[in-house]
Amino acid sequence: MRKSYLIFILLGSAFLLILSSCANEKKSEAKGSNTKVVQKGKEVSSKVIFENDYAVVLKVSLNSGDFQAAHKGSNRVIYSLSDYSIDWEEHGKKLGDKLWKKGDVHFHEAEKHSSRNNGTTKAEWLVFSKKNQDLPDYSENAIEHDVHSVSSSFVNVLLDNADFKITEVTLPKGGSVPMHSGINRIIYSLSDYQIMYESNSMSKGEKQFKSGDIHWHEASQHALQNNGETVAKYLVVSYKQNDK
Repeated sequence: MRKSYLIFILLGSAFLLILSSCANEKKSEAKGSNTKVVQKGKEVSSKVIFENDYAVVLKVSLNSGDFQAAHKGSNRVIYSLSDYSIDWEEHGKKLGDKLWKKGDVHFHEAEKHSSRNNGTTKAEWLVFSKKNQDLPDYSENAIEHDVHSVSSSFVNVLLDNADFKITEVTLPKGGSVPMHSGINRIIYSLSDYQIMYESNSMSKGEKQFKSGDIHWHEASQHALQNNGETVAKYLVVSYKQNDK
């Protein structure tokens, strides 16, 4: 009887040890699944992807853990190319996590700042800023008569302030935009597409663009039609004169 009792005790203890081990493994798995593993990164500089006498556009690409050291920035618009999380600092003051989604747009006033990718995926964004307040005159062209005024069903205004107006255009196959005003602006392609384009300074002609292409237009009256096989999606980044 005593021998059987000892065997029973030993079997019970073993069973309890197995249960405890399984529970600890599950806790470890759960903890591991919620742990954000941020890589040890390096300092990264912005890349100039467009520049002329009036504007400059930068692209920032930070892998997990990468950072930008403190640097000056002018009034600027940020367009997110990916979902990301960063640690943000202005004038030496830590402002905590900033979370952005692909396609988000926001404005920053001039200040000294730094950032670090504290997420596990690549953080990518564009920086649009002015180089010179003396933009080419846009005379009779007015921001109130831009693409939104003639084709509101194809456009989404992402930001509109004293310095910039950011408009996202999604033009379906066969869609067209009638003649309208455009002030000094940058076009950034969000897809591959083909259009027929004409303006008061350019006869009608075919143009093809790839995702990531970027170009500048001075103020003009213009019209276009998507004559390609894909949706034409692009950003119109309009640069305003402060006295307009």
